[in-house]
Amino acid sequence: MIKKSLLFSGYVFCLIGILLLISGFVAFGDEQVETAFYEVRSNVENASVYFNGEFVGNIEKGSVLVPAATSSRPVHHQLMIQAPGYTTYNETIVQAPKPGKNNVLRGILTLLPPQRTGTLSLAVTPPGGEVFVDGVSSGVISQSGIHVLRDISAGYRTVQIRFAGYQDWVERVYVESNLDTKIRVTLTPVTTGSVQVSSVPAGANVLINGSPVGITPVTIPELPAGQVEMRLTLPGYQDWTAVTSIIPGQTVPVFGTLVPVVVQTPEPVNTTPVETPIPEPTQSPISLLTAAGALVLTSLWLKKR
Repeated sequence: MIKKSLLFSGYVFCLIGILLLISGFVAFGDEQVETAFYEVRSNVENASVYFNGEFVGNIEKGSVLVPAATSSRPVHHQLMIQAPGYTTYNETIVQAPKPGKNNVLRGILTLLPPQRTGTLSLAVTPPGGEVFVDGVSSGVISQSGIHVLRDISAGYRTVQIRFAGYQDWVERVYVESNLDTKIRVTLTPVTTGSVQVSSVPAGANVLINGSPVGITPVTIPELPAGQVEMRLTLPGYQDWTAVTSIIPGQTVPVFGTLVPVVVQTPEPVNTTPVETPIPEPTQSPISLLTAAGALVLTSLWLKKR
C-alpha cells in the first residue's frame, strides 16, 4: 500500500509539473503587456526631454519618468534632451523595460562656449529706412539717422537698408567682438522707373518715344522719370497711342486694346450682257428721188385741172 501511495503521489507531482510547464509556455506565447517606465536622467536641471519627437517633461531633481510598455522584443525609440546654452543629447533606445523595473537612461549635456557679440552703429542719410540683419528686420532708422544694434553675433553679417525712392543698400559687414563697429551710409536716390506693357491681342510692337523696345507683354526697366509716348502697332490693327508718366522706383502698368482695321468690300460688278440696239432702217437716195418725182407729177396734174 505504501508503494502504491508513493507511486500515485509521484504521478500527481509529475502532472502538476507538466501543467506548470504548459502554462509557462502559454504565458510566454501570449506576452502580457504591462506599463513600466524609462527613467531619464540628466546633469542639467529643467532640461526638456523629447521621446519620439514629442515633449514628455522636464528634468526635475535630476530625472523624469517616461511611461513605456514592457516587451521582450526589440524596440526603436528616439530620446532627445535639450537645454539653452548646452549641446543636444540624442540616443536610440532598442530595449524596453521589464515588468516591475525601470530602464535608466543618462543624457549628459555639455555647456556651449559663450557667444561672442558686438555692437553695430549705422549713420544713415537720409533717415527713415528699414534695417535688416541677415534677412531679419531690426527696426526703422529714426530721424536722427543713427541706428544702433547691440548684442549682434560677432563675425560677418549681411546688412540691408530699404527706403522707398532710394536704391537698396546691401553690404556684408564684419562685427568685431566686444567692440562698436561704425558704418556711415548714404542712400542713392532712384531716378528711373519701369513700365509693364500688355495688349489685346498680345504680340504688338511697343514703341516708346518712337523707339522699338519689345513685343507685348513686356516690362521695360530703367526708364528716365517723366512723360513718354507709348505706341502699339500690329498688322491688321489700328495703331494705339497714349502718354504715360514714368515714376522713379515704380513699375507703371500700361494696357492697350487694339482695334482691327476695317477693310471696305468693293461693290460687285454687273456681269449681265447688255443687248445691242437694232438700228432703225434708213431710206436710200433712190427711194427719196422716186418720192420726189411722184410729188412733182401730182402737183402738175392738179394744175392742168
